[in-house]
Amino acid sequence: MEETQEKKITHNEDDKLMIDHSYDGIQELDNRPPPWIMWLFYITVIWSALYGGYYHWFWQEEVSPQESEYQAELLAATEKQEKLKASNPEKYSFDETKITLFSEAADLDAGKALYAAKGCVACHGNLGEGNAVGPNLTDEAWLNGNTPADVFKVIKHGNPAKGMMAYKDQMTNDEIQKLTSWILVSLKGSNPPNAKAPQGN
Repeated sequence: MEETQEKKITHNEDDKLMIDHSYDGIQELDNRPPPWIMWLFYITVIWSALYGGYYHWFWQEEVSPQESEYQAELLAATEKQEKLKASNPEKYSFDETKITLFSEAADLDAGKALYAAKGCVACHGNLGEGNAVGPNLTDEAWLNGNTPADVFKVIKHGNPAKGMMAYKDQMTNDEIQKLTSWILVSLKGSNPPNAKAPQGN
C-alpha cells in the first residue's frame, strides 16, 4: 500500500514537470539545469562582454596587445631566418629561380661525372638519348621546361608524376648546378645515335 502511494506521488510530480509536446509519443521533463552550470554560463557571458569591450571598443592605442605580440613573434622569426641564412648560405640563401650555367671544362666534367654516378644513365641513357623509362635530353622538346631554372628544379625536387626522383638530399646546390650545366651545355643538341622521339614542348 505504501509503495503504491509513493509511486503515485512520484508520477504526479513528473506530470507537473512534463513539457506540453511530444515527439513520436516521447515526452520530456522540464528539468532546469543545476545552478552551478547557470552561474558558469552567466560568468562566461559577462567575461566575454568585458573582454570584447576592453579590446575592441575602449582600447585607445593604435596597436592592440595581440597585434604587438604577433609583431614581436614575427620579428623573432625573421631574425632566426636571417641567422640560418648566415650560418648556411648554400642551403638557405640559394635562389633557385636564378640559375647560371657553368662553362668551365672542370665544372662540365664534374656534371658529367655526377650524371653517371647518380644513376641518370639508367633513365636517360649514356648519352642522354633517352630510353623506355626517361625522355631524350638532347633535343629541343622538354617535358618540364628547358631553362636552367627548370632543369635545376626538376633535378633537385623531382617530378613524381613523371617518375623523376628528387636529388636534393643526394647533391648540393652547386653539384646540381654543375649537372644542369652539363645537360644544357654539353648534352642538349648533341644528336646522339638511337635518340628517343621528342616528348613535351
